[in-house]
Amino acid sequence: MKRIKANKLIYLVTLILAAFLTSCGEEGINNIQSNDPQFNMDKFEENLRDSLDGATVGYVYAINLNGQLNRSGDSGFARTSLDGQILQSTTKRMNIASITKTITAAAVLQLLERRGLTIDSLIAPWLPADWNLGTGVGSLTFKSLLTHRTGFNSANSNFDATLSFNALRDSVATGCINPQTHLYQNMNYALCRVIVPALWKGLPGSPSIGEMNATSASFFYRLYIQQEIFDKIGVLNADCISPAGEQPTLFYTNAANTPGVDYGDWYMICGGGGYYLSAIDLANFLANIRYNNDILSAVNRNIMRDNYIGWSENGTLNGAHGEYFNHGGSINNTGPAGGNQGNMRGLIIQFPNDVDLALMTNSEIGADVSIRTVVFNAYENAWE
Repeated sequence: MKRIKANKLIYLVTLILAAFLTSCGEEGINNIQSNDPQFNMDKFEENLRDSLDGATVGYVYAINLNGQLNRSGDSGFARTSLDGQILQSTTKRMNIASITKTITAAAVLQLLERRGLTIDSLIAPWLPADWNLGTGVGSLTFKSLLTHRTGFNSANSNFDATLSFNALRDSVATGCINPQTHLYQNMNYALCRVIVPALWKGLPGSPSIGEMNATSASFFYRLYIQQEIFDKIGVLNADCISPAGEQPTLFYTNAANTPGVDYGDWYMICGGGGYYLSAIDLANFLANIRYNNDILSAVNRNIMRDNYIGWSENGTLNGAHGEYFNHGGSINNTGPAGGNQGNMRGLIIQFPNDVDLALMTNSEIGADVSIRTVVFNAYENAWE
């Protein structure tokens, strides 16, 4: 009798518990099972805006959740009243600077896969035949190029002088110093402007590509990016040229009485920088390189992350919730007298909880606070 009563009691408790869990629904079950902090998207956005309002001339952002645009916003001016006032907008394109590198990396990985090559393949066969290869260049791999381990001796300033076709040719002829040592160089990705057309040449569906020169390298690099990346995700007429028919976003210091700077067209020096895209465009790109195979295969997505190709080096943003894959963009313009004339700050980032962010400002942030610091703090403090 006691055993029968005990069984009945267990049965009744089971029924009551099942009814309770059913009434709670899935959300109730999750709340019962875990007291871990939960990410609050509203708080994340609020934290971003609180850090940027009043600290920049203008900013724009777009946030994805699970590969879909979740929210976006803008504040301030693309051009102040000194330059014919235009408000910032999430759909207005501006120079994204080094965020271009992530786009270029995706293009190179596509082409390597199409050719049956790997990131450990040599770059030398894809350089112009009439270029002289300096010491060490013959042993450089795509991985060394795309992770800034070439040892090319090139500055990260005076872009017209260091990123032009002739400047790239001369740096290759000079050769490498301490290859395999990480040294961030715009030249590494600008060189992809020459390599992308060479890799594309002769593949099914490619145009007729002749010998590489300054003009053809720029044209076919940009054509490939448009056809094989942007067209596939509905980003139309993207280029390293300020959009026609509209006044370009200008770049400022935070001094209210300082006119803005137009950095002009970068189509002859692009690859490591120079694409004009909006926050919405960048969020679209981020979603498509993460959640489907339209741009990158699953294999290439893993290669990109595992080797920090198109992403900043390991450790640039590790937080309480994992590793935050990111790449920044920054332009500083110094005048003839050495004074600061205008700045751009930008960041794309993929968080582990299926949140992506594209953020750009057209001035420094406050007393030149790091944009990574702003985003990191906004995210970390959005968990409740």
